[in-house]
Amino acid sequence: MKKELLILKRKKAKELYENGWSNRKIARHLLVSKDSVGKWVRMDERDVLVDNRGWEKGISRKYAPETKQQIIRIRADLEKEDSYFIGSDVVKANYENQTGEEVTKSYVDRVLKEARLVR
Repeated sequence: MKKELLILKRKKAKELYENGWSNRKIARHLLVSKDSVGKWVRMDERDVLVDNRGWEKGISRKYAPETKQQIIRIRADLEKEDSYFIGSDVVKANYENQTGEEVTKSYVDRVLKEARLVR
């Protein structure tokens, strides 16, 4: 549901509740669950206008920014050593050996591509 639509539904639910409608009746009218209506009518006026759902685009949920920097650093170190093997498989293996944490090959590929370290 779009953020603007959600905020409008929250406002409408609060308005209908103040006019004496039951949560179930409001839920049927707005085509939402009665649990949602219950949350909305208990919300403070300021909270009704704010939608904190979702995740910001471009921010990894699974890996910390330090992980990204360390992958880039490992790749740079491999190039300094004039290593013949500098692909994502080797970077992934080195990262896992150094930290003990696992990363996916696709994540390593994406980090290297974003940093323009892939030839």
